[in-house]
Amino acid sequence: MKALFFLLCLLNVLFFFWKLHFGALTPSVEPASNIPALLMVSERQTARRGAQISTYLDSAAAELQAKQATDILQRLNPPHAAWIFKTSTHAPKPAVSGRQQAAINHCYEAGPFSDQDALRRWANTERLAEFKAMNKSIIVASDFQVYYPAGKDAEQTRINKMMLKAKGFNDVWPVSDGDIKGAISLGVFNDRQRATLYKNQLADQGVKVEIRQRNKLRDELFIRFVAAQGTTFKNVGYTRLADLDCGNALK
Repeated sequence: MKALFFLLCLLNVLFFFWKLHFGALTPSVEPASNIPALLMVSERQTARRGAQISTYLDSAAAELQAKQATDILQRLNPPHAAWIFKTSTHAPKPAVSGRQQAAINHCYEAGPFSDQDALRRWANTERLAEFKAMNKSIIVASDFQVYYPAGKDAEQTRINKMMLKAKGFNDVWPVSDGDIKGAISLGVFNDRQRATLYKNQLADQGVKVEIRQRNKLRDELFIRFVAAQGTTFKNVGYTRLADLDCGNALK
């Protein structure tokens, strides 16, 4: 038995050296391959997300570093405080001097004038640089009518007419239309003063009458011009108009 045991041990030793001699126990090293490894779709998506996250973290870190550097510089060199003044809505407006007010021009109209020569003489007297002559229809007094007021009805009007004739007023006639229809006209005068004098004479005789001004349209000559605010004009009536009425340089 011992001889068999030693024989088996000898065979094992010989087998070990044989394996060692032919490299069976030496691990083989495979040559490096140049073929790239294949990636699965899920592995590729994971790799892309990782790259994006890495880029975002790098950018955030750079911004944080820049902000920290700016804060440090501001603490070392504080900027000057900027003061902003807001105008109050209740602040008083600056006063306008008299000279500035005189420089503001407005549109005026003056007249009437008897003719073109009178208009030009007045314009030269007022030293108007630009003006425009124009005809304008105005309401003027035509005459003044003295009348006895109308009665309440036709019968009262007839009685009034008989009363006036009894007092010696034969030249009378009834007014057939207008705002004093039914009145009895006793006379017409060219000016109010004479009409008022006649009214007073009738009052002394116990006849109470009224005076009515009758109007008409008449073309008159006016001048339109631009002048400084506050200017006064002599020897003629004038009114201020809207600035648009003078147009562009009175063209």
